[in-house]
Amino acid sequence: MPKQIIKKYYKFCIDKINKKPKTRLDNYLIEKLPIIYTRSIIHQIIRLGNVYINKQQIINPKYKLKKKDSLEIYNLYIKTAKFVLKSEQIKINIIYEDEYLLIINKPFNSVVHPGTSNPKGTILNGITFYLEKTKLPLKKPYLANRIDKETSGLILVVTDEKILKNIYKQFTLNLIKKKYIALVNGNLEKKQITIYSNIIRNRNKNYNMAIAKFRGKVCLSTFKVIERLKDITVLKCLLYTGRTHQLRVHLKQLGHPIFNDKKYGGDQILCQKQIINHIIKKNYSNFIALHANSLELIHPIFRNKIKSKSIIPYPIYLLSFIFL
Repeated sequence: MPKQIIKKYYKFCIDKINKKPKTRLDNYLIEKLPIIYTRSIIHQIIRLGNVYINKQQIINPKYKLKKKDSLEIYNLYIKTAKFVLKSEQIKINIIYEDEYLLIINKPFNSVVHPGTSNPKGTILNGITFYLEKTKLPLKKPYLANRIDKETSGLILVVTDEKILKNIYKQFTLNLIKKKYIALVNGNLEKKQITIYSNIIRNRNKNYNMAIAKFRGKVCLSTFKVIERLKDITVLKCLLYTGRTHQLRVHLKQLGHPIFNDKKYGGDQILCQKQIINHIIKKNYSNFIALHANSLELIHPIFRNKIKSKSIIPYPIYLLSFIFL
């Protein structure tokens, strides 16, 4: 989203601060500045050298403030251009729809939401086009959940912000049930296993997610064995919380990463299987054997239960046949 530097001056005199722990500069500014200034924008302001404390330039967002400090800000970044979601004619597989929500079956190697590196050609661009061509031209699509680009399966899209809040509340109360099918490396010995652990973003390893003992968000996943094949296991995965890469991290923790998951070590088996190595690299290099095949929720308006399922994508069927 485009940003523009404007001349704007703020001055604060620190009267009250926390003694233990001491108040950080970025946290203080988040409280004091208007809501338009997000944490990321405030970090940019500080690192550009626009913040002075007691007439000294401070570029560390974690700087600890002291009582009677004089804080001055000279230039601020603000959002000046509103993001416009463009419509594109993209084929989308709709499993369920009404005027309030849609359930889409996303193929692997497709981006859900437009961003800096993917401004067009996403699922949301296609949904916008679909709404414009139907009887709902004034409706705006909101993503209620996302799945990774390399994975496939069901995603939920709503057409109203109030309905989105209702869906988020259902997620919080664990009223929405999400089930996945995964092919993992090796043979999982136990028929069913539940993982309960904290997950944080590991900044030392290309921003991967990692297990932590005392930090991060608590995550809960259950894995049930559907079938054991040669060198691979087919699992049903139940997700109770929604942390980024949760299933991928938990399966790596078990020592059975998802097949072809390069980020978490699931591509190592390719070195042992030359035929699979050839097939995957030629046709499915951006594919992870994880599919969101089931979604259950309570309709925000009609209050009835909606159950949607999608068929297993071809790459997973192909791998299951090869490993028989």
